[in-house]
Amino acid sequence: MTKEKNVNNQKLNKKNTSWVRFFLSVAVIIGIGYVVLNYVPFISKYDHYVIVSGSMEPIIMVGDVAIIDSSIQPEDISIGQIIAFHADINEDGIDEVVVHYLYSSTEVDGVMIYNTKPEVSDNVDPWDLHAEDILGVHVLTIPKIGPFLLFAQSTLGKITLVVDIAIIYLLIELFSTSKKNSTKKSETATEEIQTD
Repeated sequence: MTKEKNVNNQKLNKKNTSWVRFFLSVAVIIGIGYVVLNYVPFISKYDHYVIVSGSMEPIIMVGDVAIIDSSIQPEDISIGQIIAFHADINEDGIDEVVVHYLYSSTEVDGVMIYNTKPEVSDNVDPWDLHAEDILGVHVLTIPKIGPFLLFAQSTLGKITLVVDIAIIYLLIELFSTSKKNSTKKSETATEEIQTD
């Protein structure tokens, strides 16, 4: 009876250790990803924005992700480059991120004023931008992954991601345990055949 209890305790301890290892592994992977994305100079200078309007189509489509180099200073941006910037496009007091062409830059009373325009129109955007409004220059477009990124950044998306990782881990554990058991059974059967 005591031997059976010890075996059950060992199995329980193995499962608990397995779960602790799993959660530590996930925490380490997330931690490394966070550090790399935010503190490695070559990577951390880039931001990404999901495109939610058709103002830059067909150059940048709805659902694409625009990669922005935030290390470039506004004075180094050329007319005609695609930039990301903050603007109150709905006139509701809330700034949104917009990705449009830089149309002009003009100095007024010692202050640089930047104007932009979309791809779909020749009309200049109605807002005047200052240097602090400009987030950076577009360097790359990744097509079609925007909806996935938006979902992954939501609370439901994060929960789904953790649940998916847990399910994958459980499946791997289940298959590796069943494989170990079948290997042990075949070894035991081989030993029995040899002793007979």
